[in-house]
Amino acid sequence: MLPKLYINGFSCLTGDAHPEELAAFVEVRSLRRAEQISKNALLCACRALAHAKLDKTDQANMGISMAIGAGALASTLKFMDSIIEDGDELSSPTTFTSSVHNSVSLMLSMFLNIKGPCVITGQLDASLAGALLTAQQFLARKMCSHVLVVLTEDINPLLIEQFQKDSKIFDPFIYQPQAAVKRVAGAFVVSAEPTPTTQFVLDKVQLSRTDDVTTHSQPQLPICSCAHSLLLLEKQLKENAEFSMQEQFAGAILHIEGKPYVLA
Repeated sequence: MLPKLYINGFSCLTGDAHPEELAAFVEVRSLRRAEQISKNALLCACRALAHAKLDKTDQANMGISMAIGAGALASTLKFMDSIIEDGDELSSPTTFTSSVHNSVSLMLSMFLNIKGPCVITGQLDASLAGALLTAQQFLARKMCSHVLVVLTEDINPLLIEQFQKDSKIFDPFIYQPQAAVKRVAGAFVVSAEPTPTTQFVLDKVQLSRTDDVTTHSQPQLPICSCAHSLLLLEKQLKENAEFSMQEQFAGAILHIEGKPYVLA
């Protein structure tokens, strides 16, 4: 049986992390080559860890479960452009390194000294659900005592360009933007047992299939992929009340039940 997820610290970000925000946690100059989605994830992770108040030993033995639905889209497109313009042999190694899904988790493990298991879920809309379920598996198998669950999503410039030409082109599989698109990131420090800093407990995390491929819920922001699930979960947590959240998207249903944690 999978354990409940006790949330001991969390942070969400809409938009991009600014250097002065990151300066409170790391040397900003060391991030000069990092992609923006990596900086966003790092800021959220640092804030969540600060809330959780873990010592360095706990942090070193922590696991990482990351959700990154479509990957680093800006870097991926730059890398593809370099292949087209310069050929395979002269394509950009820098943009290739940044384009792979695990580049963000690598940076997190290096900057935060996290040495536990690490799994990246790149399953578009279902990525957050996959990351939470993976964290449950880590804890159930006692692979680590805490898991840093991280989500970060990029902006797809080609997608936005096509939306401007035809707002229904990808319906119902991708949310239709009505305003400027922004990056979204978030991080949760979770454990199988409560700690002195536990704020919430997720009693149930379930992902199931459905033959209905339409999307029933609407995000708070005009974004695609798994970031909208993060925003819906953040909204529920900020209301600080017991909740049952269900979201249907493109053939899957994510169901999360949770409540504020009260120390017995």
